[in-house]
This record gives sequence, structure tokens and C-alpha cells, in this order.
Amino acid sequence: MKKLFDKRKKELTTITFSILSFILLILPSISHSQQMESGSGIQNPLKGITSITGFVSVLLGYVVRIGAVVAVFAFIYSGYLFVKARGNPKELETAKTVFINTVIGVAVLLGAQLIATIIVGTINNIKG
Repeated sequence: MKKLFDKRKKELTTITFSILSFILLILPSISHSQQMESGSGIQNPLKGITSITGFVSVLLGYVVRIGAVVAVFAFIYSGYLFVKARGNPKELETAKTVFINTVIGVAVLLGAQLIATIIVGTINNIKG
């Protein structure tokens, strides 16, 4: 009885996997080919972004926003470590390391934004 149950379970799993594969792989390509036949073409999913420089600017803006939030929490955590250390030299060293790494991370993040802004500005000036 157990073998029969295991065999049916395996068959059911195979059938389910096959149906899901069909839905996920075949149907989107059919839908895409119908769009191409109707003349609608491929739509740009990035509203308002028409160039690589615009994409880099928007992407980097999001990265900086997320990085700023992470940096705030990292500074709060390093402050907590300083308070928790209570003069213990080993724990103070850990707190200093976390603080210095946070400062370096913020500097790298802002430096990347500065470099990208300079590159995008230069490319836009060259285009004329």
C-alpha cells in the first residue's frame, strides 16, 4: 500500500511540475508573439528613462537612498556598541572598528555617486 501511495505521489508531482512549467515557460512566449503580431511592439518598462546615463542616474539614486538608511542604522549600532562597552578595551576596539567601517562605507557610497554624476555630466556635455 505504501509503495502505491509513493508511486501516485511521484506521478502527481511530475504532472504538477509539467503543468507549472508549461504555464511559466510557454504561455508568456505565446503572449509575446501575439503582441508582436498586433504591432504593439516591446514596451519600455522604465517609464521616462530613454538612455543608459538616465538609467545609471536613477539606479544610483535608489542605491544611495537605501545605503543612507543602512548607514543610519550602522551608526546607531556602533553608538550602541560604544555605550555597551563601558570602558572594556576589547569591546571598545570592536565598536571603533564598526564605526570606522561605517564611515568608510558611507564615503564609498558618496564617492560612487560623485563619480557617476561626473561621468554622466561629461557624457551629456559631449553629446552637446
